[in-house]
Amino acid sequence: MFNLARLALPAAILASCPPTLPAAESPPPPSEGVPATPVTPPEGTVRLVGANGREVDFAGIWEARPEGLVVVIQPVDPLTLIAWNKFDLNRLHAEQPGIDAARQRAIFLRSPQPVNLGLFAGLLTPVQAGQELRRLLDSSLTAKVPFAYRTTTSSTSATTLVPARPVIYNGLVLNPAPENPLAYAQTGKSVSETRFSPDELTTSPRRVLDVLGRTDGVAAEDRRELFELVKVNPQLLEQIADGLERVSASLPPRHLLPNDPVLVTLALRLRDFAAGLRRLTTASGIDYSDQVLMRDLLLLAEHPVLR
Repeated sequence: MFNLARLALPAAILASCPPTLPAAESPPPPSEGVPATPVTPPEGTVRLVGANGREVDFAGIWEARPEGLVVVIQPVDPLTLIAWNKFDLNRLHAEQPGIDAARQRAIFLRSPQPVNLGLFAGLLTPVQAGQELRRLLDSSLTAKVPFAYRTTTSSTSATTLVPARPVIYNGLVLNPAPENPLAYAQTGKSVSETRFSPDELTTSPRRVLDVLGRTDGVAAEDRRELFELVKVNPQLLEQIADGLERVSASLPPRHLLPNDPVLVTLALRLRDFAAGLRRLTTASGIDYSDQVLMRDLLLLAEHPVLR
């Protein structure tokens, strides 16, 4: 994944001893009682102390691994892995607790842990990009529902058996026939109800994309009504598109990513997803290619590489 050929250079920088100045050129000792003024690192760099006590300024700290720290010394340099024994770990714990915590997590979990300092401040690792995608899909959205109502009518009927009664005709009592001692009595009832739609509803981008992107298990009428709701509330898709573009812009350059097709094409695919969702806000309907795009986005967020 990374070019580790430059391992010897930073290791030598940290392990080598500083050159000794000639006696004639040695700087005068500081006056007693006056502390030496510490030298601040250049802006945007991270200063770490080597095992020999020498301080080195790094342009960027990318991640901590069980075997060492991935850094760049100069902005134009490739990523380099420096072993942990090349650093003064006590000073690292005291002066850079975030890096030391990432070191301990990397050793304990046996997996790379993001640091993102210096040049890499604000960039997302693949795992962080996946976390941001899933947070975006599961965030709550409130949509305004157009005023609508519908009237439903339900009918019920009941049938009971009652004993047959004698019939009186011109003073004569006619008893029911012995073979038919019972009679049927049936009653019916109709109820009409008018249901009004709510003014607002709360949902999530994941639920919206799941319903719009499914080709089975969802009635075409329900999908059409949801799409009309999206047309009235374009923020349901606009908010997702904005988030996808932010994640895409926060990804590191391709040469800093592992050689995996999902990660190498991640930034481009996120921009394509954002453009496709924005196109739906003005479209007259959803076709199969739109459904494939939404399903692919949901699958990408759950990809093992982004976990």
